[in-house]
Amino acid sequence: MSWKQLFRRKRENADEVAETTDSALSTVREAERRRLARLLERRAALQYDLAQAEQALLAENRWTERIRELDAALAQVEAELAQLEGSPVRTSEPALPAIAVEVTVAAEAQPATISVAIDGMTFRWVEEVDWAERGHQLAPARLRRMEGDEAVLLAEVGYGRPREELRETLAASLELLAADALAAARREGVVWVPLTLADLACPCDRCGSWRDIRGRCPSCTARDWQRQQLLLERNQLRHERDAVYRDWQRTRDRLPVVRRQLAEIEADIRALEAKGVRPSDAS
Repeated sequence: MSWKQLFRRKRENADEVAETTDSALSTVREAERRRLARLLERRAALQYDLAQAEQALLAENRWTERIRELDAALAQVEAELAQLEGSPVRTSEPALPAIAVEVTVAAEAQPATISVAIDGMTFRWVEEVDWAERGHQLAPARLRRMEGDEAVLLAEVGYGRPREELRETLAASLELLAADALAAARREGVVWVPLTLADLACPCDRCGSWRDIRGRCPSCTARDWQRQQLLLERNQLRHERDAVYRDWQRTRDRLPVVRRQLAEIEADIRALEAKGVRPSDAS
């Protein structure tokens, strides 16, 4: 091998070593730039956490403001509950007279009819069935009142100006009575128990309103629903207040940890910047 060939080979080897070294340095520098970018993002997050923790040490902060708002809302709910519980019971109207109720059911008729006679007044219902063209029933049958007025009946028995609750309760009981009578007529072995007008609407000793034929008082039902809603709202407000307080304490307690972590991040960033690493380096 001539000296020229030997010199050329040594030069090629040196170029390969230089290229390998440059590639390794480029890879290391790129890794350092990525690490610096992550450190800068972490520092920004820690600076936010530091500001929050320092705010938590103040006598007035966003947590104390929210807790005051929740306390005010809780006080309002408690006042509404106390008002609901302390509402005076209305004086009940006199009970309805025990006038016999005569029920007649023509279950086999087309359509089926139900008649209820009270003190010479007749209430009558007709069953309406929604049939398809091929004779299939599309929806459950329902009763439609064709005759009778509960307001007139109440006036006949001495309630010339009844409260709206009494009229609505009596109307609902009559509808239930008709549906129950038809269902009983279509079941074998069912014995119909005689009823009176007093059974269709009786005074509620709890709130002074009226109970229907099944012993249900719409006023008490609405009152109980309102109470449940207030209790649910109170529990939700209490849970939120406790959560805000815990977050406040947790943020305040993290202050020493955040400061230490931020100092470590700052030291790592300074070390990289001292080596000339910049996030915007292009090479």
